[in-house]
Amino acid sequence: MIPTLLLAAATAAAAPQRPSVLLVTLDTTRADHLGCYGAKEAATPALDALAAEGARFPRALSPAPLTFPAHVSILSGRVPRRHGVRDNAMFRLGADVPLLQEQLARHGYATAAVVSAAVLDRGLGLARGFSSYEDTGAREERGADRTVDAAIARLAALAPPFFLWVHLYDPHAPYAPPEPFASRFSTRPYDGEIAFMDAQAGRLLAAARARAGPLLVVAAGDHGESLGEHGEDGHGVFVYQATQRVPLIVAGPAIAAGAAPAGSVGLIDVAPTILDLLKLPPLAGADGRSLAAALTSGAPVASRDYELESYFPLFSYGWAPLRGLVREDTKFIDAPRAEMYDLASDPRETKDLREPRAREAETLSRALFALIEGDTPSPSGMDPGLAEQARRIASLGYVGGSTPAEVGDVIDPKDGIAWIGALQEGRQAVRSKHPAAGTAGLERLLAKNPTNLPALMTLGACYQAAGRIDDAVKIHRRALALYPKSNLTWFNLAAALAERAPGDPAAAKEAKEAYERSLAIDPRHAEAYRSYGDMLRRMKDERGERALLLRARKAGVEDPGLETRLGTILLGRRDAGGARDAFERALAADPAEPEALAGLGQLDYDAKDFRSAARRYEALLAVRPSARIARVLGDLRSGPLNDPNGARDAYRRALELTPAGDPSRAELKRLAGRIP
Repeated sequence: MIPTLLLAAATAAAAPQRPSVLLVTLDTTRADHLGCYGAKEAATPALDALAAEGARFPRALSPAPLTFPAHVSILSGRVPRRHGVRDNAMFRLGADVPLLQEQLARHGYATAAVVSAAVLDRGLGLARGFSSYEDTGAREERGADRTVDAAIARLAALAPPFFLWVHLYDPHAPYAPPEPFASRFSTRPYDGEIAFMDAQAGRLLAAARARAGPLLVVAAGDHGESLGEHGEDGHGVFVYQATQRVPLIVAGPAIAAGAAPAGSVGLIDVAPTILDLLKLPPLAGADGRSLAAALTSGAPVASRDYELESYFPLFSYGWAPLRGLVREDTKFIDAPRAEMYDLASDPRETKDLREPRAREAETLSRALFALIEGDTPSPSGMDPGLAEQARRIASLGYVGGSTPAEVGDVIDPKDGIAWIGALQEGRQAVRSKHPAAGTAGLERLLAKNPTNLPALMTLGACYQAAGRIDDAVKIHRRALALYPKSNLTWFNLAAALAERAPGDPAAAKEAKEAYERSLAIDPRHAEAYRSYGDMLRRMKDERGERALLLRARKAGVEDPGLETRLGTILLGRRDAGGARDAFERALAADPAEPEALAGLGQLDYDAKDFRSAARRYEALLAVRPSARIARVLGDLRSGPLNDPNGARDAYRRALELTPAGDPSRAELKRLAGRIP
């Protein structure tokens, strides 16, 4: 008779291992720009091969044209109305929403995430359930190559079965693919970004397969990109198919190769499908459904309604939000002037059928209203003033297809989109040497649209860059009155007041208060720490600056500039250990940070570790060529390192970097010529 414990062990050993799961989310990726979705000029071999060995859904829908809400829907299986995240800027995911990674962790999966943009920062709530969550720290974004490098490094620590989510951000504007994609796609840089991302996704897939054993792979776009359709460049405002139709590809054990199940599906179906394929319990409260049957058989999916929304027009510009419903081939969009389209005959949504098919439009309007009635975006931490604004607009009666006369002065995004040009011109003016050129257009825009927050912030930035500090402070106060819980409104006011701070105690006091309010809302806002620290430095408050920089580190900000500045302060205070730690942290965030390399070179020299000092200076010379550093390197090589060839090369490099007529050239020639 076999002992019970041995029988259990033998049974466990014989049980098939559950597949590991790789979820790759493709930010800002249109389905119709991938080869497997019919784009003839695309260069997406990795995703095309994945679709050939697995299945792709021809009509997958994102619930929102925004990164954070869409990703919460992917991982929760809920529409934004029910998970509570309605925009990127001012929402955090509540702890009461169950997530895919939590369910997988409960059933023995090792979980890890590597994301590419600050909009998915760990502090916003999606890190819950991941044992490791690597975000971008202080950087706004990072390229797919660096993200995939980090993900492959993370794979080495994951024992199967694992769940790894990797987010790739590259096709976001401005489109600037690296070579060779920049040259190949010089007239289509958006497609070049997708091609670069695909190449990196291929590297990731190969590494995951080598590590995992059986592997379930899901590749999903979070939203698409409007490339001029309906007057929109980018995404966020509209819910047309350009931004809502996304790729959804699934490959793995038992998935029908080359299948393309017909019918509408949604990103809310991703988590339910993964759990069903793994034969694990579903997430509580999910709105999505499992697509496992369609994936294993290739059969069409059953018809059901899918919700779409964008509150971005409301929260950013003070325009009406958009809500939509897709039923089979028909899309209804609720707005001050409602719209309806037949997606089968008119996939680009150029023919509004609301009037000729009024009865059908009314049916869809009622169905949408039944879902969203009483819905107000009001998660914890959201600006109550904005929630009141949403209630006020909803109470005007346009939900369900009201006429413009019933909505008073509420701006339909179809009208407001024409004003975005002035905003873009203003932003370009801030970056140029002529910031005053952007003010007139922004002032005209705000006369028509006074609650447009980006326009207010951009106008304030134009005023500040033009030296009109009083006007900048005034416009930032106006933005703050409208949006008092936005960290950016507090930050912008602080930055304008900081211009006066060194000679104006009242301005300095108010600037400090505004910086603190901004950081209370977003404790990981690296730019706020940088600007605040610069002000304290100009005020010669080194003690306060040092305390601020240590606060940034404690808050989890991984910014090379902040750490380098802290290292410089500590070096001046003769705290060699603290300075070295800060400089090393800076290089961990950016291996080419020049001031950190210089600081470590100095520390190594002082410690008489001349070989290490030389390596630091060589690295510094590569990223910031300098005659002075080349001369120091030459002195190290000719002196303590006894390396005459290296010394000669360094002195010659110093000579190359020294301007003609500089008296030091004679000495450098002598040094270079002295060495045989």
